[in-house]
Amino acid sequence: MTELAEKKKNQGGDGSTLQAVLEKKSEVIAYEVVEEEKIPGSRVRFKLKLTEEAIASRLEETINEFSKSIRLPGFRPGKAPKTLVRRQYENAAREETLKRMVARLTELFTADRKYETLSQPYLLAWTSSREAGSTIELAIEVQPEIVINDEILADLKAEAHRVAIDEDYVNQSLETMRERAATFEPTEEAYRAKDGMLLNCTVTSPAGDVISDRCASDYYTVRIEEEMPEAVAAALVGKKKGDKVELDVVEDVEGAPAGTVETVHYAVEVLEVKARVLPTLDDEFAKDVNEAHQSLEDLRKATREGASSSEETRQREEVLGGILSVLRSRLDFDLPRALVENTTQQSVMDTEKRLNQYGISLRQMDESIVRSYAARMREQAKVNVKNALILRALSKHLNVTPTEAQIEESLESLSKRTGRKALAVRAQLEKNKQWDQFIQDLTMKLTNDALIAKAAVSYKDVSFAEFSVIQRKAQEEQAANLRLG
Repeated sequence: MTELAEKKKNQGGDGSTLQAVLEKKSEVIAYEVVEEEKIPGSRVRFKLKLTEEAIASRLEETINEFSKSIRLPGFRPGKAPKTLVRRQYENAAREETLKRMVARLTELFTADRKYETLSQPYLLAWTSSREAGSTIELAIEVQPEIVINDEILADLKAEAHRVAIDEDYVNQSLETMRERAATFEPTEEAYRAKDGMLLNCTVTSPAGDVISDRCASDYYTVRIEEEMPEAVAAALVGKKKGDKVELDVVEDVEGAPAGTVETVHYAVEVLEVKARVLPTLDDEFAKDVNEAHQSLEDLRKATREGASSSEETRQREEVLGGILSVLRSRLDFDLPRALVENTTQQSVMDTEKRLNQYGISLRQMDESIVRSYAARMREQAKVNVKNALILRALSKHLNVTPTEAQIEESLESLSKRTGRKALAVRAQLEKNKQWDQFIQDLTMKLTNDALIAKAAVSYKDVSFAEFSVIQRKAQEEQAANLRLG
């Protein structure tokens, strides 16, 4: 065979390698549905039966592969007769063959049943013999059935707060900037909330055993209030370098029924206190924030303008959140378990990345705090997943499809934010294979617009101080609900 012919063969030009792969992906495999049931977690379990003819060619391929790699006594590698390989390894070859057929069988089954899959298939069990044929049991996570109709969308109402961009708003925004720019300097003074601290921490069980994964040595943190139990963090306030704090803390027992508690002992030694130092709010600070600002007044003006835009976005999110809360109460469907877990894990990973920027890891934090945080993330993940699935179903119900004009408008907006021409932005999105995601995001934005347009929205004007109180109460109520749950 010439070099050119060999190259064509490898590329599938003569119906070989590539063509064979494409044929296998489109191959129709005859099967019989023996069992099918919906199970919790928006999953479907199904058992398929295949005849020997349905797997014969694939089984032969597997045995051929085994023959090339298996070493049998008395034969050189790859030289053992296929009949001998088949006799000794047919069961393993059958298992491997069925595993390789999982993806294609799932495609055929879900297409036949019109299921929209949300996860890779899980192989639960299999049997295979020349005489009885083969059965394969699988489970898949599917898009739950969500029925959107005029009744579901009737009488949608939402309330939102319209926060005044007053001096309190601007001052708090500037204070937040100062806190982000804070430095921490060693001090002999007593520890105050939000200062930094270097410490040793030993945690022991009720039996007096050291709980090693909750202990820390030479550990520095600027977030004691978030990383330690509330009682421990409170006890450290007012302590100086060299001081020690010992106290018992009642905590939930991990893995035990709700309400099961135990008392663990905390011993904390203060190695060093670092005072939090906020920069002076002056012209120099304004220049440090953005070199385009020549004075504090410039920064205040820019902050006010940015706050107006942020407040519009916040109001929209509050309205949308209120509408989705109504729809969640009207629509009852099983949440895909894996999707909830993946969303939870992603939230925890994002938090870990943010903490790593400060030299902190979730693994260094008190275990009870991490458990509580993970529980909050899981509850929030359930809400986020249900919202996303509702919006996806709503998009189909309303037949939301971006027009060319809407796509161009969105590209122009992205162009202004990036300082690049719209055509260059589109080219970059396509090059990075992000165009489909861009269209999906635009479709979801248009769906949100359509949903908001269907609701009667009422606004309540409040000052920034009033809204801060409202937010704090909402956070406390959410935390209390979580503890009760």
